[in-house]
Amino acid sequence: MTLDPVPEFYEGPASHLYLIETARELPAIANKGDHVRLSLAASALLEAFVRHAEDERHLVLRLPPITARLVENGQQRVVDRLVSLVLEADLAEAPCRCVTLADEIASLIDLQIMSEEWDQSDR
Repeated sequence: MTLDPVPEFYEGPASHLYLIETARELPAIANKGDHVRLSLAASALLEAFVRHAEDERHLVLRLPPITARLVENGQQRVVDRLVSLVLEADLAEAPCRCVTLADEIASLIDLQIMSEEWDQSDR
């Protein structure tokens, strides 16, 4: 599992790869029912993703307005779902939506990173 300290990010494939790999680990952790570990992993991913969005903000602002809005909305959706997952894991109440949220986050981050890379390759 990638619970190493959040790496110092720079723009590019390394930060994208870290985000994707970390997000893909969430469903397996959620399936094990280890709420403490899930909360820690989701919190670390949340911090990394927010830093990533801040680091790439200048690139997003260069996109056409409608595209920039779509990217920003996608980023906000990821943040919202990550916050929900952290809260669900911390509460550890039944029924827990952790597995569903973890699967959704993994898909959303895949989609978000693919969208960001595609938008940047147009220039």
